[in-house]
Amino acid sequence: MDYIDGVPILTLGDEMAKRGINPGGKMATSAKQNILKSLTLAYGQMILKTGFFHADPHPGNILICKGSEVALLDYGQVKDLPDQLRLGFADLVLAMADSNPVKATESYRELGIDTVSNCKNEQQELLRLAQTMFDTKLPPGVVMLQPFSEDASIKKIGVQSFPEELFSVLRTVHLLRGLSVGLGINYSCAEQWRPIAEEALYNAGRLKGILFEL
Repeated sequence: MDYIDGVPILTLGDEMAKRGINPGGKMATSAKQNILKSLTLAYGQMILKTGFFHADPHPGNILICKGSEVALLDYGQVKDLPDQLRLGFADLVLAMADSNPVKATESYRELGIDTVSNCKNEQQELLRLAQTMFDTKLPPGVVMLQPFSEDASIKKIGVQSFPEELFSVLRTVHLLRGLSVGLGINYSCAEQWRPIAEEALYNAGRLKGILFEL
């Protein structure tokens, strides 16, 4: 066990106020964006690049360290994604980032997510369902997703089977979305994960001609 010096993310606003930083000011906003980006990229590297990731995602396990660095605590729960699921999820990340319903539908099948539909625009609803489950971005004017509202995709698309390993990925995305709402930052984790997903697929021989920023 190691001691890590940091501030719990749940007390970040109080800590800023103690240091004389306006929690709603530009400096605080920039720090929050950096923190959320660091946390998102850390999970993206674990899930998409190695497939071995921290599987107990909740705010009590997140510390903010010097320089907006993020520390994840408590590795009592971890998941190891098989390559088929890791690369299938990488494909789904690209589909969400590109808003590509055909690619999203193909990715569902690759991941072993079986669905039934009672709507005409099935592929578009599958994309919406993927973005609801696995992306953090909220539609304009929405502060909280209502996954079981009358027009929700889950009401139109029935999920019959879902790989157990993906529940931890689902929990991770919902943690990031909750933190983004709490920090007042609306962003897409799929867009931030795009380069990592592309690299994972390229290394597996499934993408060609991709240039990566170092």
